[in-house]
Amino acid sequence: MDNYFNYFTEVEEHFIRRRQKHLLVPPLDWCLIELWKDSGIPIHVVIRGIDRSFETARSRRTSPRSLSYCHPAVTQAFEEHQRAMVGSGEEESGPDDFQGRGVDSARVLEHVDGLAASLRERPEDFDAPLSLLSSLRQEAGAREQLDGRQIDQDLNHIGVLVAEVLRDGMDRKRLRSLRSDVRKEMKIYKRHLSRELFQRMEESCLHRKLREAAEIPEFSLLAMQTGETP
Repeated sequence: MDNYFNYFTEVEEHFIRRRQKHLLVPPLDWCLIELWKDSGIPIHVVIRGIDRSFETARSRRTSPRSLSYCHPAVTQAFEEHQRAMVGSGEEESGPDDFQGRGVDSARVLEHVDGLAASLRERPEDFDAPLSLLSSLRQEAGAREQLDGRQIDQDLNHIGVLVAEVLRDGMDRKRLRSLRSDVRKEMKIYKRHLSRELFQRMEESCLHRKLREAAEIPEFSLLAMQTGETP
């Protein structure tokens, strides 16, 4: 995989092509793509699962409305892939097969600075996330080549801390309303995901909504690639 960020865009573009409708993939589907990536499912296996889902849907004269419909086929394709890899002697090439290619050091540092500035503008106590951002910037600035995968994981962890601060300081009624919105939006995903994955996705989407409500950018290098740098 030449570029770590292609994982998201290639899955989205392939799903749109198969649907034959130029509809943007909703944010919840992006949460599911993130789960696939974090689970180590290679991009070609995800695409194989999506293709199988559309073939099954076509035989039933229907069409997948969201990527959640494709999840069982993606999981099955990954299990088959893992069995095939056992004893093959070949190295696994997954979504984390990326060590700095396509990542501009100056842009990464600028992105981290922008995230830190967005927190300093808020009234909440973000001392812990800001301290971690400062350490991350110092480490990234000292390296000749950046590990984009590791930086993205670090940013994701900091983003979770930010969301937890926002959650703890939010009015209980408003928090219940946000949780209710997430559960309504995730209704179509429930029967296609395991309980564990559903809970992980629900929590991830709640964190996203908390940051969106506070107008805080996404803590991800993907946001930098898509022009959402603060």
